[in-house]
Amino acid sequence: MPHARSLLSLLDLPRPEIERLWLASAGWKDQRSRRRARFADRRVATIFDGPAFRTRLAFDTAIDAVGAHRVDLPLVLGEREPIEDTAAILSSAVDAVVVRARDHQSVASLAGACDVPVINAMTDAGHPVEIFSEAFSVLERRGPIDDVVLTFVGDATNVLRSWCELTVGFELQVRHVCPPGHNLDEDFLAGLAEMGQRGSVTTTHDLAEGVVGADVLYTDAWPLAARKPGRRRAAFEPYRITTDVLDAAGPKAILMHVMPVKRGDEVTAEAFADPRSVSLAAKRNLAPTHAAIVERALG
Repeated sequence: MPHARSLLSLLDLPRPEIERLWLASAGWKDQRSRRRARFADRRVATIFDGPAFRTRLAFDTAIDAVGAHRVDLPLVLGEREPIEDTAAILSSAVDAVVVRARDHQSVASLAGACDVPVINAMTDAGHPVEIFSEAFSVLERRGPIDDVVLTFVGDATNVLRSWCELTVGFELQVRHVCPPGHNLDEDFLAGLAEMGQRGSVTTTHDLAEGVVGADVLYTDAWPLAARKPGRRRAAFEPYRITTDVLDAAGPKAILMHVMPVKRGDEVTAEAFADPRSVSLAAKRNLAPTHAAIVERALG
């Protein structure tokens, strides 16, 4: 069993805990330079498979903010030794582990074998800490998440899955707009419903229909195959977010992008530069929200 303070998906956090952590995030944002002396003897291992520019920067800043020591480990889970052996070493050397890996099962295996909390900093199954932060940015701008309609335009990515996980505890409406064949997995959606889902997830292939009345337009990079000429790109081109799409959403809609952004693909340069686009401003919340997550892991 993973440690009680591990965070592998947003489903690990009941609504009251998410709200408490958003409140803590606001505190970290107001006092960026404060330190926690009680964490001065704590060590947090970071394992990043890939460049992870924003995630690495956010966690480096967050770990420093809480006063702990970061131990960066250049390894790939399961590459040189069984994950259980890696977990045994980490459990006796550090107080928490932050890991970003392509394969979610490898992170789940690490968490199951570790005696210390493990934080999922992104896998192919979800991006919980990023969406925890993005939802905090939506909360700042649009008020309670229960009242928000979020239209996600693009492929059924790990980022979308994490947004959908928030519909279990909140009356958040997630609309997925995508080309045919790029829907969310039905078993995943059925699992959310079985958990007593308070919000909703709907899917449409009509961009005009999906954006009307949305409070937030959210998007992610297109699949690799759609970034070059061909059938896949032709399928995604009708789903590009432009300023006209923003206008259709309504006067109060905001645009957010998980980043990195591919201008001219999933969003035009004009739309991304539009005052309604808050993507870059939202990334300023990564460090304080990640500090709240690290603080929770360290107890």
